[in-house]
Amino acid sequence: MEENSLHYWIIPIISMIAVVAIFSFSLDYKLNTIFPNAELERQEIKEMSCSEILLKDASNRYWSSENREMGKAKAVSCSVPQESQSSGLSPYVEFCTPGGFAPVKKIENSTHSFNHDTCLWGLK
Repeated sequence: MEENSLHYWIIPIISMIAVVAIFSFSLDYKLNTIFPNAELERQEIKEMSCSEILLKDASNRYWSSENREMGKAKAVSCSVPQESQSSGLSPYVEFCTPGGFAPVKKIENSTHSFNHDTCLWGLK
């Protein structure tokens, strides 16, 4: 009976040793690799130009989630919103989406009417 009780404890002890080894390796990796690299990356992000931060944000590879948030915020501030430019056409044509929403009201004048399916002015 004494021998069987010793065999019972072998698996839990080996499991405990394996868990402690994996935990110590992951803790060592986090403390000696991730934290220092994240701090260096944070300083680099502060000094990056807009073109560099846009490239970094496109790859989406950061050492920490805080750095990812900082990088995305800086990339958003660097990207210039494009202004919508008018094509000089009638507002009906400019904002029309073919096959999309069509108003109930017919849009026409004495010689032309507007087709909402093709977004084109045509002769009556």
